[in-house]
Amino acid sequence: MEEVEDIQSFDNDTIDLLSSPNDQNILQDNQESCIIRQDPIIDSAIFKAYESLRKIALDYGLERELAVPRTVIVGDTSSGKSMLVQMFLRFPCAFSHANVGTRCPVKYILRYDPNLNDGEIRFIEPKHWQAKDLSKNLELEMERIEKAYRHEGGFRLEPFTIEIASKHYTDFEILDVPGLVSGDLDPNKRAAVERITEHYVRDPSFMIVQLKEAQQLADNTYGTRRIGELCTSEPAQQGSKFPARKDYAEHTITIQTKFDAFMREHDNGTVANEDIRTRIEFFPNTFFTNMVVSPYKLSDHSYEENIEYIAQLPELEKKEVDNWINRINLKAGGSDSKYQLFNQHYRPLIGIDVVRKQIQELWLRAFRAALPRLQDTINRLIRKHSDEFETALFNLEQQDPRTVRNNYQKYIEAFRTTISDYAAYRAEVNALFPLDEYGRTYEQIENEYNDWNRKQPLTWRAYLSAKQLKQNLNGQILATLDLRYIGARHFERLRQVFSYMILSHEALNRERDWFESSQSLLYGGVSDYENTEKAVRELLFTLIRETFLIGICWLTQMYTFLSDHFANHVKSALLNTKFSHLEEHVKFLSLVDLEYHTVTHKFIRNAVTAIKHARYAKMVYAVHHVCGTLKNLISSFSNMSMITQNSNDNDNLGNKVLQVAQDAKLKLATGINPVAAIATSAITTVTSCNNPLDLIYATGKFLTNDRNPQTVNYLPQTCDKVSELYTAVRGQLLHDITTNFFANLVLEIQQYKSIPIENSLQNRLNRMSDKDIAHMANIEIESSRQKVLSNHESIKQLEQARDAIEDVIALINNKNIDDNLYDMNDDINNIKKRIRATHADTRNKRLRDIEKKLKIRQRHKKKQTNTIQYNNNQHLSFNVINNEKQISIDSNQDEDNSDDETSEFEDEHGLMRYDDKTSSETYLLGIFRKHDQEDLELGFLNGDSLKADVKFVEQRQQQQQKQQEQKSTLMTNMTSNVRMIAENLEQISSLPININSILQQRKDTSSDFVSDDEDDRNSVVEVPSNKTGLFFVHL
Repeated sequence: MEEVEDIQSFDNDTIDLLSSPNDQNILQDNQESCIIRQDPIIDSAIFKAYESLRKIALDYGLERELAVPRTVIVGDTSSGKSMLVQMFLRFPCAFSHANVGTRCPVKYILRYDPNLNDGEIRFIEPKHWQAKDLSKNLELEMERIEKAYRHEGGFRLEPFTIEIASKHYTDFEILDVPGLVSGDLDPNKRAAVERITEHYVRDPSFMIVQLKEAQQLADNTYGTRRIGELCTSEPAQQGSKFPARKDYAEHTITIQTKFDAFMREHDNGTVANEDIRTRIEFFPNTFFTNMVVSPYKLSDHSYEENIEYIAQLPELEKKEVDNWINRINLKAGGSDSKYQLFNQHYRPLIGIDVVRKQIQELWLRAFRAALPRLQDTINRLIRKHSDEFETALFNLEQQDPRTVRNNYQKYIEAFRTTISDYAAYRAEVNALFPLDEYGRTYEQIENEYNDWNRKQPLTWRAYLSAKQLKQNLNGQILATLDLRYIGARHFERLRQVFSYMILSHEALNRERDWFESSQSLLYGGVSDYENTEKAVRELLFTLIRETFLIGICWLTQMYTFLSDHFANHVKSALLNTKFSHLEEHVKFLSLVDLEYHTVTHKFIRNAVTAIKHARYAKMVYAVHHVCGTLKNLISSFSNMSMITQNSNDNDNLGNKVLQVAQDAKLKLATGINPVAAIATSAITTVTSCNNPLDLIYATGKFLTNDRNPQTVNYLPQTCDKVSELYTAVRGQLLHDITTNFFANLVLEIQQYKSIPIENSLQNRLNRMSDKDIAHMANIEIESSRQKVLSNHESIKQLEQARDAIEDVIALINNKNIDDNLYDMNDDINNIKKRIRATHADTRNKRLRDIEKKLKIRQRHKKKQTNTIQYNNNQHLSFNVINNEKQISIDSNQDEDNSDDETSEFEDEHGLMRYDDKTSSETYLLGIFRKHDQEDLELGFLNGDSLKADVKFVEQRQQQQQKQQEQKSTLMTNMTSNVRMIAENLEQISSLPININSILQQRKDTSSDFVSDDEDDRNSVVEVPSNKTGLFFVHL
C-alpha cells in the first residue's frame, strides 16, 4: 500500500510567503505547496470495514488493541458545534432551551442509502424518531439523562447514538461532546463537561475536530487552550485512564467558525491577510466557515424553510465570501492604495463544503494509516479463535466416558514417568524442561519456599538464609549456591546447605551450675565421685537436641517443598502440551495430586521416623569410646593405601603382593573361585596389622578419677571429651539424616514410574463405571458444544472483517476505478464469500460428526427430562452419580483397611464434591497442611516443641541489637573526640603532635571495649566461627 500522507499543514516559511505584501510571484511559485489534497469521498466499502472492526472491538473487549480511528468534535458552547453537525445532517437538529444543555456525547452515524427518495431521511436508531422532531426528542432525552445521572453532576460519559440514512449522505460517523464552559459558576458542571472531553481527546483512536470563533484571537480562546491542557497534562486532570497525548496536534484540525463576523471586521486585504496568517500560525491545520449567513436565524423559520436554507447555504456562503474578497481587492486596486490584495491561497480554506470534506479526509487518512495494524490484529484473532475452535471441538469429542478414562490413564502414566525423568533430569525430558526456564538457584528456591502456601513458620537457631550463606565471615561459601539446578540435584545442594548450617553453628555454653545440676548423684553414698558420666550424657543430649531438633523440621519441610515443586513443574508442563484438554478436569487432577502427595508423604514419614530413632539412640547412649572406635575404624583402612599408592619401601610392597599371591594360591588349590580367593587374601593381608579387639573394647581413659567437687579441676578435660563426642555424634547424625532422606524419598521419586502403589488410582479407574467417570469429569456436552459454536461464529465475523479490510486496501491502492474494476471487485467478493461459506460448512460438518458419535440430542433430551433437586438447588442428572455413598472411587474396599487408607478415601470423597479449581485447591491445601504438621511432630521425642528455639533466637537478636547500639554510640564519641583534638591542634600548631597516632590509640581502645562486650555475650551465646564444637564451662 502507498505511503499514507499526513494531515496537510502550513509551515512558518509558507506562512511568511503567503503574507508578503508585494510579492505575488512568490505566491504563485509556492502555490503547489498550499494545495489542499482532495481525497475521494468515503466509499461504502471503507465504512463497512470500519463498522465491522468496531463491532469486533466492542464484542471482544479489544478497543485498545483494535483501536479503530474515530472523529470527535469539541469546543466552546458558543463555537458552533451544533451548527456543524447540522451541516452534516442537512436538517436542523439543535435545541436551545435556556435550562437544557447537552448532557452526554451524541454519536451520529450517517448512512448512504440510494434506495431512498430525494429529501427522505430514515431513522435507524432510535427507530421511530422523525427528522423534524429530532431537536425536541434530543431535548427530552437530555432532560432524562440529567435526572438519571444527578449523582454524577447530571452528565453521562457514554454516548447517545443516532443512526440516520439518506441518499445524500456519505457513510460517516461523528461524535459531538458537550461544549466546554469557561464562565459557569457551577464548578461541578464545568468539571463534569471537562471529564467527558478529556476522556475522548486523550484517546489516541479519536481524531480531534476543535472549533473556535474566527474573530477570536488565539490567546483569548478558552476552548482550544483547555483542550490542549486536557490532552497533555500529567497526570490527567479529570481522571482519564489514557496517558498524556503529547502529539494531539498532529491528529487535530481546527474549524474557525462565524467567519461572517470576521469579514465584517476586516475591510482591507492587509489586515485580513495578516490576521488569517496569524490564525494559521497558531493552528496550522485550520479551515474557516460561516455556518449561517447573517441575518438568517433558523429559529425564525419553519422546518421546511430551514432544510431548504441549509441545502442552499454552501452556495450562499460562497457568494458572500467572494463578494467580500472583491470589495477588498477593489479597495487595493487603486494606484495610490496602501492595502494588499486578498491572498487567494487562503480561499480554498473557506467554506462549509471545504470543512465537511476536510473532516472526512481527516478520518479517512487516519483509517488508511491504521489499516496494516488492524489487518495484523484481525489475522492474529482469526488464528487465536481457530485454535480455540479446534480445542473446543476436541474437548467436545472427549465427552465420551470411555475416551475420558483412556485419557486419564495416559495422563497418570505420563505423570509418573515424567516426574521420574525430571528428578533424574534425563535427556528424554530436558527439552520439555529447559534449564533457563526451570532451573533454580538456591536463593530462588528459598524465595519460592518462603512464598509457598504450605510453609510452616519455624525458628531455628542455626538457620542461615541464602544471603547469610554468601556473607560468611571466613569468606568461604558453598560453590553450588548460584548454580541453576533441575531435579534431584536440589536435594544434594540441600544436603550441603544443611550440613553447612549444622557444622558452622556454635552451640550454647553451659555454666558450672547447669553442669553440676546434671550430675545429680544416682548412687548415693556408694561412690565419692561426681556422676560426671551422667552429666556428659545430659549435655550431649541437650546439645544434639538444640542443634538438630528444629533443623530436622526445617529440612523435612524443604524436602516436602521440593517434592511439591517437582510435581508442579511436571503438571504444568503436561497440561500446557499434550494434555491441555484435561486442564478443566479438576476432580481428576486433584485426585492425581492427592495420590502423589499420599505416596511421597509416606516416604517422608519413613525418613523422619528413622531419623527420630537414630537421633534418640545417639543422644541417650553416649558411649565413652565412640571417638577412639571411630579413629580405629578409620585407621583400619589406612594400610589399603599400600596397594594403590607408591611406597618408598619397595621390598615391603613386594612382600605384601607375594603374601597375597601365596595365600590365594593355597585357596585356589581347594577349588575356591579365583576372584573370591584373591579378594579375601588381599583383605586379610592388609588388615592383619590391626587388632580386632581395638574395635571392640574401650580405647583407654575417658574421665579422670579425680573429681574434686570443690576445685572442679576435672571439668576442662570433661569439656574436651564432650566436644569430641558432640563432633563425632553430629557427623554420624548428619550422615544418618542424609542416608534416610535419600533412601526413603529421593531414590523413590526417581523410581516413581515403576514403584508399586497399593490400590493405585490407575487400578481404581479401570474398575469405575461410566457413570463414575462422567461424575468425575463433570461431563457437560451442551456447554462444550456452545463453546464450539461460539468460536465458529467468531471466526465467521473475523473472516468477514478481514475480507472487508482487504477490499478497502485494494480500493485505496486503485485510485482510478472504472466499471471493469468494479465488476472485477464484485467477482472477488463473490469468491471470498464462497470461500468463507466452504470453511463454515467444513466446521459445521465436523461438529455434526461428533454430535452423531455422542448422540447429543438424545442425551440432552434425557438430561432435561430426568433431573432431580439436590443439595441446595443443585441439579444432577440420573446419568451421573447423585448419592455420596456411590461416589466411592473404589467400591471393593476391604473392611480391614487401615486408618490411613480410610482417611485417604475420605479425602477423595471430599474432593469429589468440588467442581471448581479454587474450592478443590483449598480443600487439598487443608489436607496437605494437616499432614505437613504431622510430619514435623512425627520426629519429636519427649519434651520437644516447635518453639524450642524461639526464646534463644529472640535473646540473640536483642543482644546483637544492643551491641550495634553500643558500637554506634562509641563511633559517635570517637567522632566528637577527634573533632575536639583537631580544634586543640589548631591552637597548639607549633607542637609536633602526630594525629594518626592518637587516632590509632583510640581505635585500639575501642577494639578492647568491643572485645570485653563480646566476652560477656559469649557467656550465653557462642559467636566465634573458628571454634566450632568447643563448649566452655564458666566457673
